[in-house]
Amino acid sequence: MLFFKAHFQNAYVTHDMDKCCAEIDRRFGKAEWIVFEPDMILHAPDGDKESSVRVALGWQGSHQLEIIQPVKGYLDHYMPAMRADKNDWRPVFHHVAVRRDDQAEMRREIEEMGFPVMFESEVGDLMTFIYIDARETMGHCIEYIWATEEGWAMQGWPKEKPVF
Repeated sequence: MLFFKAHFQNAYVTHDMDKCCAEIDRRFGKAEWIVFEPDMILHAPDGDKESSVRVALGWQGSHQLEIIQPVKGYLDHYMPAMRADKNDWRPVFHHVAVRRDDQAEMRREIEEMGFPVMFESEVGDLMTFIYIDARETMGHCIEYIWATEEGWAMQGWPKEKPVF
């Protein structure tokens, strides 16, 4: 399965990122969380949309956990996975992320797979990420990420972790 090549992340959604990360630390060992609170423009097939989330990235060995708390704006891609009880902080699996080091090849691969693109966005010229909807086949979304060395460093890519 080519699309799982360079799989490095499992991502979860939650109503309370802080409680979720604290419980993960308590049960599985403390992660060094990198926290972002981005206001993003998502380029969706039906136009640009504003979205705000809280995100914590934590490495457990050579695997990264991403904990996402949707905040406001366009959140349609997260909502089907969210727990109905807004007081329930427990995480729900949302997507896997795969690393790609050639942006043009990444786009060709996504097009060849034929899954619908939910949206794409970027972090300046450091990173591009594209969510595809593989829920019908895999039961979850897949995030493709291309980044510069600085972009990977911003995500805390471990220096000892080989690049696939």
